[in-house]
Amino acid sequence: MTHSADAQPIDRERVMELITTVLAERPHLPDRLDETTTLDEIGMDSLDLIVVLSRFEEKWGVPYSGEETDGTAFANLGHLADTLVARARTAGRELR
Repeated sequence: MTHSADAQPIDRERVMELITTVLAERPHLPDRLDETTTLDEIGMDSLDLIVVLSRFEEKWGVPYSGEETDGTAFANLGHLADTLVARARTAGRELR
């Protein structure tokens, strides 16, 4: 099995970084976010979630489905990151 030189195992920290970076770009969400931040407490809506999922798909090639755009499915940002990492591993993807 060969791996490209820049491929790395899925890393929750890098996924969390992507989530917080994307959300910090959204004008109505706070800059300071961490894994314990709940989607409700920052007023994250389905459009914000779609932006995160789209960015994740662009970066790591892991598609998402419409059912995953329901923010009530995630307890907090850490749960969202864990879900994305698990989905990427299931898809056999590596971070790049």
